Amino acid sequence: MLRKLIGYEWKACARACLPVYGALLVVALINRVFSALDMGRFLGGMPEVLAAMAYFGVMVAVFVVTTVILIQRFYKSLLGDEGYLMFTLPVTVTQHIWAKSIIALVMSFLSCVASVLSVVILSANSRLPRDIAQFISEIFHMFARSEYGAANSVFYMIEAILLVVLFSLAGLLFIYLCIALGHLAKKHRVAMAIVWYFVLTTVMQFLFSMIFFTTGGQNVFEAMFRWVNHIPEAVAIHVGLLVLCLGAAIPGAIFFLGTRYVLKNKLNLE
Repeated sequence: MLRKLIGYEWKACARACLPVYGALLVVALINRVFSALDMGRFLGGMPEVLAAMAYFGVMVAVFVVTTVILIQRFYKSLLGDEGYLMFTLPVTVTQHIWAKSIIALVMSFLSCVASVLSVVILSANSRLPRDIAQFISEIFHMFARSEYGAANSVFYMIEAILLVVLFSLAGLLFIYLCIALGHLAKKHRVAMAIVWYFVLTTVMQFLFSMIFFTTGGQNVFEAMFRWVNHIPEAVAIHVGLLVLCLGAAIPGAIFFLGTRYVLKNKLNLE
């Protein structure tokens, strides 16, 4: 059933987001054509200026639309009118949250891909595409020649990707938690979600500072650095990346469980 939820969510998000991503690539291509034709000589360069303004406008729209749609999908389909239908389906709250989260990550990735491709299109005749290709090639060659061995290098890459995914997922789940908590209010639920965002951010910063200073956090870090200095460098890199992954996974799990608890036990769709 999770696969069906993901498919449904993909269709709903893609219908709104993919046209904007396509528009970005089209506008980038128009700018590239104008530049190749030297349109700056016509009408005082107005067509080229307008095309450039359109490109930057659509670039901003890509990220704004993606963010709004992903938040709107969670709010409307689970906490709005669609919630009555969604929660009658034979699926768990956990599956609902996972479906939203997976598609949100996919759409965020696609928005970044569209943005990068648009920049490549704009710079088609410059050195940028060749520089990017050379940079990627050098990375793979570096991994192949790495003193840590090809196997370690591959795992470094996997761990780095995992780190980005976990941090992105934690941030996304934090927003979901704020929306769910805001929905507990009887009025002004969107405003309360924003209030919860700032309240929880402040609380987390305070707790981190308090724990760090009351438990001798600086001494802990110094002890860790001393320990790292006594293990092989290749292992130290793995440890560092995995610790960072754990640092993203723990709050992400807390945000997930908090959102799940609110949706499962405190949900009020009235």
